[in-house]
Amino acid sequence: MDTFTFDNIVKAINGTPLKGKGRDSYPSISIDSRTITRGELFIALKGKNFDGHDFVIQALKKGAGGAIISDKSLIENEFFQPRRGRSNSAIIAVQDTLDALHDIARYHRKRFDIHVVGITGSNGKSTSKEMSASVAGMKFNVLKNEGNLNNQIGLPLTILKMNENHTIAILEMGMSKQYEIKKLCEISEPDIGLITNIGKAHLEQLGSIENIRDAKGELVKAIGEGGTVILNSDDSLVMGLKDSFHGRVITFGINAPSDVTASDIRNRNLGYQFVLTMGGAETMVVLPYPGYHNIYNVLSAAAVGMSLGMDIEDIRRGIESFKPLPMRMEKYMIHGEITILNDAYNANPSSMEAAIKTLSIASFPGKKFLVAGDMLELGEASEDAHRYIGRLAASASIDYLITVGNESKFVFYEAIRSGMPRDKVYACDNFDEVVFILDDELEPGDCVMIKGSRGMKMEDLVERIIKLRSQKTESRIQNGEDDFLLTSVF
Repeated sequence: MDTFTFDNIVKAINGTPLKGKGRDSYPSISIDSRTITRGELFIALKGKNFDGHDFVIQALKKGAGGAIISDKSLIENEFFQPRRGRSNSAIIAVQDTLDALHDIARYHRKRFDIHVVGITGSNGKSTSKEMSASVAGMKFNVLKNEGNLNNQIGLPLTILKMNENHTIAILEMGMSKQYEIKKLCEISEPDIGLITNIGKAHLEQLGSIENIRDAKGELVKAIGEGGTVILNSDDSLVMGLKDSFHGRVITFGINAPSDVTASDIRNRNLGYQFVLTMGGAETMVVLPYPGYHNIYNVLSAAAVGMSLGMDIEDIRRGIESFKPLPMRMEKYMIHGEITILNDAYNANPSSMEAAIKTLSIASFPGKKFLVAGDMLELGEASEDAHRYIGRLAASASIDYLITVGNESKFVFYEAIRSGMPRDKVYACDNFDEVVFILDDELEPGDCVMIKGSRGMKMEDLVERIIKLRSQKTESRIQNGEDDFLLTSVF
């Protein structure tokens, strides 16, 4: 069945047909000429480092049914001149092609009467989204963002995948400035909104924690009185948004009184066991992966299940069937002896604090190493934020601290100033230096946690460590020693 008609597209985007009409309808929408399939409608998006108009002709030659453009001069190209056999593909002009993508996604969203859950927060929103989808998947057919498609391009593309088989959509909403969440809500029309927490992410762009709160709070404002808002009761900034909402509120937390809570929390080394309580019912939950903050992610996902009327045992099954995302406390074992915790996906003060807590309380037979890369996009607050992490590291149960990057030198200085032994703290300019230190210091039973902002690409360091150890083990094998074993635990 065709998904989008020519007339509905033109009306939805307030477009001007420039040439042809081509097909009466299009099976789907594409923004990538490399993967476009026959009949799809191509949207020529513009970005800082690319212009989709450069690929319109390529898309049409590959069989695209038409294109939406903002640069009308494109049709002066010889390709569009009348010629026998030339495809009569539709060319539709708009003022802004990104707005056109939004308009089509908004039009498509309105065709389905299903629950839409919007999830935002400074930390944990991707994991919370995946956990919520795992929980909801016990009862519903779920549409969710894949990967990090949570912005003004990724979210509408996700919505355009919505079909009659979906009974719920769970959408992560990312932002770096004000009014981005508002825009995403206008496109997706969520009736359930979840805010995981509010921390010092994107300070460089937003300037203050209050501005971050207001930007995240745009999700609450978008939910109507007939909808539901899910809030972290242990986060005072999040709970400050409650007073402005007049619909149903579900709270989750550990310390403050909450509708969904965890008790009798027991550390299982790199995992937890606790009692999940909600709506007067309770059940035992086992988390086989590290990170105390993941208990909050579980509670948020359980609250989503509660908002959908799900049974607590179905919620437990959904939680325990969840598979962690790559580079979020991803655990590796090298030769069955050395543990690597790859938490390299991103970092800000809140998530770095959570990582330090996780490493500090974990039990290993050997030493514990923290490799901390720069936390980016903190603006004028960067030095103070990095010094704070240095103080935390010095007070934690961590044996070695290795920093890498310009900003992380403040972590190094503050850790020493706060009493961490000088011979246990290193400041590195690059990964080569980090690998050299770890190669010299690591012994069987040790654990290394690696964390830094996305721009630091700390996962490359993980690969370097694994590669070095692999080479050493190959040498050992050649000398008749034990086989090498590298496993990703999850």
